[in-house]
This record gives sequence, C-alpha cells and structure tokens, in this order.
Amino acid sequence: MKKQLPTITVNETVYSTKNSQQPEASPSHSLKILAIFFHPTKKITALGGAEKRFIETLKFFCKHENVKIAVLEPNFGILKQMEIPCGKITVSLDFRGKGWLSAYAEWILWAAKAFLEVPSIIKRGKPNVVFVPNNTLPNLTLGVAISLLFQLPMCVVAHHVDVLPKREKAKSHSFYDGYRSIDYTKTVSLVKTAASYIMFPLLKKADTIITVSNFTAKVLVDTGIANNKIHVSGNAVDFKYIRKIAPCHKTKVYDGIFVGRIAKEKGIFDLLDIWKLVTNEKKNAKLLIIGSGIELTKLKTEAANAKLENNIAFEKQCDDEKLFSLLKSSKVFIFPSLFEGWGIAVAEALACGIPVVAYDIPALREVFGKCRSVFLAPVKDKKRMAQTLLELLSAKNEKLGEISAKYAEKFEWADIAQTDLEAIAETVQRKV
Repeated sequence: MKKQLPTITVNETVYSTKNSQQPEASPSHSLKILAIFFHPTKKITALGGAEKRFIETLKFFCKHENVKIAVLEPNFGILKQMEIPCGKITVSLDFRGKGWLSAYAEWILWAAKAFLEVPSIIKRGKPNVVFVPNNTLPNLTLGVAISLLFQLPMCVVAHHVDVLPKREKAKSHSFYDGYRSIDYTKTVSLVKTAASYIMFPLLKKADTIITVSNFTAKVLVDTGIANNKIHVSGNAVDFKYIRKIAPCHKTKVYDGIFVGRIAKEKGIFDLLDIWKLVTNEKKNAKLLIIGSGIELTKLKTEAANAKLENNIAFEKQCDDEKLFSLLKSSKVFIFPSLFEGWGIAVAEALACGIPVVAYDIPALREVFGKCRSVFLAPVKDKKRMAQTLLELLSAKNEKLGEISAKYAEKFEWADIAQTDLEAIAETVQRKV
C-alpha cells in the first residue's frame, strides 16, 4: 500500500500563473512545487530519458489533491501541447548557432533570462519547494539561485554523472580524459569538464537528491555529497501502452535498431564499426538508427564512407507510437552507450519484446544485469558485441522476446512518481 504524503502547513495563497491551464487551487493544495524544466532544442537532442521521466512522473504528481505544481520551461518547450493539468510558465529564447559551444551559450542565456522572471513567479505562486528534475547546469544553476535567494528548499533528480572510459596511454583518469577518449575536441572537452566540476558544488546545495540508480548515488557520495541527502528512486516504462502498439510490419524488417541521442557518449560511432563487422558476415543486415543531435550529419557521412548506405536507415525523432512500432519491427536492440544513469531506452526495447546487446556499464549492469535477454559486452569491445549480435540474428528469439517483456513489466511510473513525491514532501517538512 502506498504511503500518504506528509501533511504540510503552509501559506494557502493560490498558485496560479499567466500561462497556467489549471484552475485556481483550493486550500487543500498544501505542497506547492516550482519545477525548473530546461531542455535543449530538437537540433541538439531528441527527447531524452530525463525529459521522459519528468513528463511521466508529472502526470502522476497532478493527480494528487494536495499537490500543486508549476513548470518553468523554454518557449519551445515540450509541455505546451500536452494536456497535463499543471501551471506552465514559458521563458522565450531565440538564439541561433551551431555546434556544442553555441548550445552551451543558449543554455546560459536561457537560465539568466529565466532568473529575471523568477521574482514575479514567486510572488504570484508562493511555492514552498523548488524541484529540479534534471541535473544539467541550466536547471541546476537556476534552481540553486532560486533556492538561495528566496530561502526555499530544493530537491534535485540526478540522472547520471559522466563517468567515461579511460583514454589509452593516459597516466591519470579525469573528466577531461574521458571526453577526449571519445574524440571530443580539446575545447569542447574543457567546457564539458568545467561543467562537470561546477555541477558537484551545486548539487551539494540541494536539500534532497533523488538518483535513478545506486550507481549514480555511489558516484555522488564518492564526491563528498552527504549520503543522508540521497534517495534512490529509479525509472520505468509505460508497459500497458507499449503492449497495445502494433508493429509497423508483419515481419521483422530490421535486424538491429538503435534509439537515442546522436552523440559520441552514446557510442554511435562504435555502432558503425560494430555494424560493419556484422555486415561482413551477414551482407544484407539492416540497421535502423532513430534519434537526433549535433553529430547526426557526421554519422551519416561516416556511414557512407564505410559503404553502409544500403545497410543503415535513419529516422529522426518520432512520437512514441511510431517509435514502439519500429522497435517491434526489429530483431535486436543495440546500445553501445558509454555511460547511463539507468537506461530507459533499454527498458522500452525490452517492453517491445526484443533482446538487447549493450556495453557492460555499471548502471545497465545494476538494472538489467539479471535479465536473460540482455547481453552485456565489455566496453569498447566491438568484436564481442558484433559476435553476440550475429549469434542472436542466427537464432530464433521468440523465447527471448517473452523474457524481455516480462522483465520490463515490473517497472511502473506510478511507483516512481510516488517515491519522488514522498522525497519532495519530506524535503519541505524538514524546513517547516
């Protein structure tokens, strides 16, 4: 049985906003949350796991009669068109640029502009907690600034920390070496390293940190964050919805499928090498890559240079119905990601009834290591991954599909949302 949220006595001022689609709250709304939800434009990345998690848990937050939540997001935000009964506050930003450095500039400008809007937002809504559903710097920096300036408790969801492979011949291992090991330029590696080092002091300012895995929790504790601040929650999939989706095709038309952000840390260039090895043995093997990101053009160019044009198809970001139907039209999910906080993409593939081949990274081992339809290869061992794929493609996978679906069925968004709400409520209760 689920625990009831703690009762919190606070000022009963109505939490309403100019852009809110929710009627004025009654005095029974005792937990008033201001959520900071910055996410990049589609040109930078498709909808990621952190964004999916917030959207899914937000749906459940809004069902609680003693919870009122307003969400601050960019004007290109993904909540605007969704019928979720929360306050929706948008801060506009029109910034054009290319590459990672311009993306960082966009994030900084949005956070600065949003901060200027905060006093009026606080005055209108009088929230009693700041909720940061993603530990990226634009969200975290703005959340900390609001928390300190207005003396509000803050709860942060930490999805992952960039723990990357050690660079060959490197004498020591650092964030910078990790980024360089996957071929980011020196400038981008320096910027990403600086962002990582800024993140930890900001996280220490949080009253509560929700992590999606024990691995992420351990990394944070190892950096000096107090263990008593951390709550391990998890992630989930909408299994009931996924089960209803029909495949795009009557037969499995794709031998392999990848879904995720088109970025180097997702192992997308390793994926080309792996698929080249597969096609050396299985000439007509077809791979579908679904996603968007800065590296997409380069990925397509390298696929052409490797003479894989006839073996790889690309699909940009698509809605969930199409995504799941394409997964169900594929034989194996391939995920050579180099770091993850949990792995929603893996869980979605399992829910679609297909086996998974991935790199053996800590979070995936923790969450999916006991699933008999998930095959983990040593990180950067492209030959082992290709061999595993060939073995799966040459065998009948009906039994593995059943194992996959059964394993994914246990992940429930309602459980995750309830755990998160309890952590948020306890954060406020400690400050009352």
